[in-house]
Amino acid sequence: MKRTISTILLVAMLASMTACGEQATTETQPNDTTPAAVETEVQESETEKLLPDIPDTTYDGQEFRFLSREVTDAVVRFYSEVASFEMTGESMNDATYERTLRMEDTYDIKIVDDTAGNVQDTYKNSYLADEQNWDVIIPGFSNALGLAQDGFAADWNQIEYVDLSKPWWDTQVAKSMEIGGSVYSVIGAMNTWTDSHSYAVVFNKELADSFEVDPYTMVRENKWTLDNFNEILEKVTDDIDGNGLMDDNDRYGAVGENFNFTLHMLASDVILVTSDEEGYPKLNISEKFYTAADKICKMMSGNTYMLAQDYASKYSDPWTDALRANFRAGKSMFYVGGIEQLLIFRDLDTDIGLLPMPKYDETQEKYHHSFSSYWASIMVIPRNSSTTAFTGHMLEAMNADSYYSTSIAYYDVMLQGRAMRDQDSCEMLDIIRASRTVDPELAYNFLGVSNLYNDVLGKKSTESLASAVKSGQKKAERKIAKFAEIYQ
Repeated sequence: MKRTISTILLVAMLASMTACGEQATTETQPNDTTPAAVETEVQESETEKLLPDIPDTTYDGQEFRFLSREVTDAVVRFYSEVASFEMTGESMNDATYERTLRMEDTYDIKIVDDTAGNVQDTYKNSYLADEQNWDVIIPGFSNALGLAQDGFAADWNQIEYVDLSKPWWDTQVAKSMEIGGSVYSVIGAMNTWTDSHSYAVVFNKELADSFEVDPYTMVRENKWTLDNFNEILEKVTDDIDGNGLMDDNDRYGAVGENFNFTLHMLASDVILVTSDEEGYPKLNISEKFYTAADKICKMMSGNTYMLAQDYASKYSDPWTDALRANFRAGKSMFYVGGIEQLLIFRDLDTDIGLLPMPKYDETQEKYHHSFSSYWASIMVIPRNSSTTAFTGHMLEAMNADSYYSTSIAYYDVMLQGRAMRDQDSCEMLDIIRASRTVDPELAYNFLGVSNLYNDVLGKKSTESLASAVKSGQKKAERKIAKFAEIYQ
């Protein structure tokens, strides 16, 4: 029975991968539908599928216990990342249901998915009571950082069977958050909420066509840069109503919010906190920090970039009533923000697509993308766990499975409605997923750079940025020293 289930699911996985731009490794003759032919294809494909390096061990019904956040959002976070126990016809739920059965059948375990409105406090109370109620904790990213600083999180580098170099782990994020050689929280392929809450660019394809803009080609030809992006914004922006003022009745190149300054800086490969020789954080204020800030300030402070904060006095929810309303009306080409916009805009008749954040320039080797510190999911292993070998074994298996199942089903969610009905956007999502990273400054706020960026936007000038950094640098270095002491 196990072989039958895995065979059917692997065929489905390969079909989904091909539909989203991945290339299946074998071909089947269209008229040959005999069971033998299908079995041959699966056997050949299995040799190409990357498998986890874990033992073939079963656990006699042992519970694999999760504590995760409640499912409360009908549009974006409408399914459990952890487990489902019934089919509903919705692709993410059903893929999770099939993975749940597969894990339980293959390893003879029982998956338990407890939820809480406040995951970190629920876990802390259990820990302090000397209880071991869960094997894996899944809070938001910022809450996971707090659990690590307070000594509640185990070091993933010490967990048997977990190989963070494998593609089902967000390796780049893990490396960027490593402290003194230890990693205290990890994003895996099962954490598809993090995909929705990663930041990128959603665009109006029809508006792009009318201005003869082909951003997909720009990405592939390494032309998707800040300067070229800004040129498009200037071309598109127009005072439609002719009143001499740019307001929410007019057309903009891009819509977003003040936080986009931070996103553009990270996308420009400006990392303010790196690691010293021992793996502890240190400030990294380069000349590029100032040149990138100046370029981004000029772009976002002009009339081409509509910002939510400018409409806070007019609307109680400027993100919906100003930004999304403008984009829905076809009066902006780009929406710079969370990928969840694709889900929010699923009812649009207009064709929309997905793009990475633009690079600083053509010499920049890689894209860089951030994610919501509040909504992004990340996994923590309890420091007091007595089942870490079991947990590591099951997490490696579950995330390897997710890499070929729920992670691919996530594309199907995006393909509903008009939103990502093209292989190009699937390709862009692959780029975004593979280039997520974290600047520890944004995670720990040593320098308070987010406030500095808001000040720059408020003044529409970077003239005072250098002096502000200089005045805050010593305080930031003291914070970093105290931070390192916690982990030393």
